[in-house]
Amino acid sequence: MANSRIYVQDTIADRFIDLFKTKFSEIAKMGDPTSSETRHGPLVDKAQFDKVLEYIEMGKRDGNMILGPDSVSADKGYFIQPTIFTSTSEDSQIMKEEVFGPVVNINVFHSEKDVLAKANDTEYGLYASVFTKDISRAMRFAKGFQAGTVGINCSSPVTGADTPFGGYKGSGVGREVIIKVAG
Repeated sequence: MANSRIYVQDTIADRFIDLFKTKFSEIAKMGDPTSSETRHGPLVDKAQFDKVLEYIEMGKRDGNMILGPDSVSADKGYFIQPTIFTSTSEDSQIMKEEVFGPVVNINVFHSEKDVLAKANDTEYGLYASVFTKDISRAMRFAKGFQAGTVGINCSSPVTGADTPFGGYKGSGVGREVIIKVAG
């Protein structure tokens, strides 16, 4: 699961962004996806490659690119360097849609109410996650997110193989595995 948007509380934003940029650039070793040295493979096809490039152009226009490619070519495959934007306009299309590529937008929030409104202000809701030491706060967020799956202190969906899962709003097409579980 690729996280398209990350909201960071204002009190830790600068430190988080610096650390995230460092770690994100460390995983940028692109290459053959069957090689153990590779940390980042190509996109699935030319259509997705072109779509992600469109999102990068949106991010350049509507945000501040702090890590990413100056230019991209498909000559050696559909590789796109991991890309980070900060301070992206909440009205930008890149903040409203699911990118499904190595692109992330990091914006700052000041209150729970503020960030829940921003996180839910999209027609999509496949997955959301919250990172916090405060379990009560985590549960408030989990209940407040409009997402098919919510993770607490994890960034990828974690579910049992026999548990129904799926999106919310315009994400996904219902619940997978539901017939098996209900039957």
